[in-house]
Amino acid sequence: MAKAKLSGGTRLAYGFGLAAAGIKANAFNVFLLFYYERVAGLDPILIGFALLLALCVDAVTDPLVGVWSDGWKSKLGRRHPFMYASALPLAFCYMAVFMPPDAMSQTALFLWLLTFAIGTRFSMTLFVIPHQTLVAELTSDCDERTTLQSLRTVFAWIFGLANAALAYVVFLAAGLDQAAGYTPFAIFGATVMLVATLVSARGTQRAALETQPDTDAVKAIPLRQVLGQIRVALESSAYRATVIAGIFLFVGFGIAENLGNYIYTYFWGFTPRQIFGFILVIVVASFGVLLTARKLSARFGKRKVGMVCGLIHASAFPSLILLKLGGFLPPTGSTALLLMIGVAVYVGYSAIIMSMTMIGAMIADITDEHELRTGARQEGLLYSANMLLDKAASGVGVFGASIVVKIASIPAGASRDTVSPHVIQNLGLISMGIAVVFGLGMAWSFSRYRLSREQHGDIVLELERSRTLREAIRAASA
Repeated sequence: MAKAKLSGGTRLAYGFGLAAAGIKANAFNVFLLFYYERVAGLDPILIGFALLLALCVDAVTDPLVGVWSDGWKSKLGRRHPFMYASALPLAFCYMAVFMPPDAMSQTALFLWLLTFAIGTRFSMTLFVIPHQTLVAELTSDCDERTTLQSLRTVFAWIFGLANAALAYVVFLAAGLDQAAGYTPFAIFGATVMLVATLVSARGTQRAALETQPDTDAVKAIPLRQVLGQIRVALESSAYRATVIAGIFLFVGFGIAENLGNYIYTYFWGFTPRQIFGFILVIVVASFGVLLTARKLSARFGKRKVGMVCGLIHASAFPSLILLKLGGFLPPTGSTALLLMIGVAVYVGYSAIIMSMTMIGAMIADITDEHELRTGARQEGLLYSANMLLDKAASGVGVFGASIVVKIASIPAGASRDTVSPHVIQNLGLISMGIAVVFGLGMAWSFSRYRLSREQHGDIVLELERSRTLREAIRAASA
């Protein structure tokens, strides 16, 4: 039976686990395309294709791991065997991605990237899917779930940003195109991943065993029935709205993150140390979300918070890009411009991080609706089906970014002053259009979410009555 409140230690151990996902996401979204295109010399179309294939494989394995852990029975519980098993292969595959042998052909380099990108993502799936389901499994309280989800999201962002900060000012301080810095960069990330996954699994072990769901609601699903079960889950209008919101969020975010170094360097003309300053701003935004997510959700509801975040996402950066193209902003390199972009970074990333928090908390509530509707407790299925679509969407984003880079044809080692103004302008226009389209799509999708706080409370009460009745029947027949 899920608790209403959890200890502070359990909460922190839970959140710390996403340090691993944050570092992996940051490295893959921000540095991987740049590294393989600028340093390793792989054709950007091949990079995008490799990462798209890896994401598609990963997307397929997500629901498989989800339903596998839903029906798993062991002394360690349903989820934790998978979490423990992920640690070593995750660290190894992540290091290998950024440490290809020298002088590889284009085909060999493509296969190296594809192999270890798949290995990294699958290992992460073994941890992330079971870990995510614990939001719904550890507590039935709506606000406590928002707290867990915000910790999960914010820890991912903070460690991802720390990874980027160390890259810009330590590992890659000599330049993003310097190969020597990527080896310590990879070793650092792999070490933190290993520690985070093991500490989080150990720190949540006892609480998970104490909150195992009613065995009548735990049902193992044959693999051949996974797609059918996903279709059943998507019959919920609340779940459909949440999944679609996630697609808009992660496609737009995937493109924007992979173009980030190009936009900051060539469109805005910032140096690596100035980009590092924006990382500090995002760290502050992350803590802001951690402090406010639960309060905002309780006061306004997850639906309204998500809608506002979508609108902010569609306007924060696009408005400044439009002003820049119109010649209305301070000159490149000025302190005034740096401050203005810093404000946009704070507002825009606050909206992104808050949106991710709301989506995870929404699905936790939907698991209760799903159990009442189907009689099955399938947190793994619901979260993994959502991640399947999100990762496939993110793969489209990565591939889209690689196409933009290919079309732009920015010469290796080129500075902002040597790149055509037309290319720089197009980079800005593309970035602006992406944010507007996908931000508005997020806002619309969140508006379709209809599972209110009051409805969820009624669902939880009905589930409690059903469980109590089953326990009484079992006791009477014993």
